[in-house]
Amino acid sequence: MECEHTFVTSEGSPHARFKRALAVGNGSAAYAAATELPRVELADALSLTLLLSGQADLFDRACARWVGRFSLEVREVGLATAHLALASLGSLGAGSTAGAQALAELFEEVGREDLAQAVETWLARR
Repeated sequence: MECEHTFVTSEGSPHARFKRALAVGNGSAAYAAATELPRVELADALSLTLLLSGQADLFDRACARWVGRFSLEVREVGLATAHLALASLGSLGAGSTAGAQALAELFEEVGREDLAQAVETWLARR
């Protein structure tokens, strides 16, 4: 019988490293840890996407991927809402925070306070 072992370093599991990196606002470390996870919750994925806003090479893809998940996972999201979310996120990549308030309001409208809180946390760090 073959035995599979999971080793945890002193840094912790990928999930612990991911959460710790999100908590301190380290987008690169959070991204690296997220690649090791089987699934990332939608609000955590948004937090990661926001943290990547200064890294154009990763940010554009992260935005597109996140809005796709948002559209699939939140029942109230139609084409107009998805378009607004993508445009608002995209505006953040240019260093502006103008779209952040639109995002927070949009998330509250669809009943996702956890997503609005992710935006508020990101804004507080800026």
